[in-house]
Amino acid sequence: MVNPYDHAHQLARSIRASEYYQALLEAKRQVEENPTVHDMLTDLHKKQAEMERLALEGKEPTPEQKEALEKLGTVIQGVPVLMRYLEAEQRFHVFLSDLQRIIMEPVQQLWNEKKQD
Repeated sequence: MVNPYDHAHQLARSIRASEYYQALLEAKRQVEENPTVHDMLTDLHKKQAEMERLALEGKEPTPEQKEALEKLGTVIQGVPVLMRYLEAEQRFHVFLSDLQRIIMEPVQQLWNEKKQD
């Protein structure tokens, strides 16, 4: 009998060994070497999370919030190490989304079969 837990542990090892994970890990290390750059990334993530929270609540961000995020985005575009990090982060998220879609295929199939009954 196949043990899905063994495969899940193998998948975790494969993720850690992937080029996407390794690139993000290296980009993260480079960001953390510079406290100013690290603080900029932290600020960006906080502002993005706030925008997502507002969207989930069905609210619009204030013009000030939009402007602050746009200004930070403009500043970040001039910081190559941050741009490399954000690009690596985006590629890693796409990679994880692909894996999640593949893993969820049997569950979707099960739900679709149930709906047809």
